[in-house]
Amino acid sequence: MRGDKVTLTIPILNIRLRLSFWFFALIALFLLLDRRIILLYIALPVIVHELGHIIVMAFCKVKITEISLTPVSVRIIAGSPVLSYRKELAIAAGGIAANLIIALLWRLFAFQSMRVMLIVASNLAVAAFNLLPVGNLDGGRIVRILCARCLSPGLASAISKLISFAVLVPLSAIAAFLLLRGNGNFTLALVCAYLFLIVARNVD
Repeated sequence: MRGDKVTLTIPILNIRLRLSFWFFALIALFLLLDRRIILLYIALPVIVHELGHIIVMAFCKVKITEISLTPVSVRIIAGSPVLSYRKELAIAAGGIAANLIIALLWRLFAFQSMRVMLIVASNLAVAAFNLLPVGNLDGGRIVRILCARCLSPGLASAISKLISFAVLVPLSAIAAFLLLRGNGNFTLALVCAYLFLIVARNVD
């Protein structure tokens, strides 16, 4: 244990698992709420998303050395710091693809009900959120990788940050407008604040 994080090692796989104090606090909060709703519509799409990354990493023969869990993110660290552009793109897109595939399968083959439609919608929402070209979200990573193929690393990083702010500024303006009009809740505003934090943490 170091600071506010607990470090475990998964046997056989030899993968470090880091759990923050706030992750445990979030789990405790979830236990006080409706567990079925939390599992189906929040936890399950996130698990599907991260499994998509892990499956693609296994297919690309990239070893995972660490998985870090916090209340707002799951960070998967690869043992090979330098990967080809094709592998990086595949890994970045793997989570989004997993959510889209699960949503499509549920839509086509499951008995149609409100619960099924909510599962489909939650997977689409997780895919759409991670597709935003912002910071370390999958969409931001994809933009950075594509820019790095044609530009210098510094210019690619600058352009990706510019795109992040170009997306966040109007989105934040919409959130503020809805709040002032009384037509929205705090969800979009909190999402924008979280995304700004992601971008700010990566500004040199």
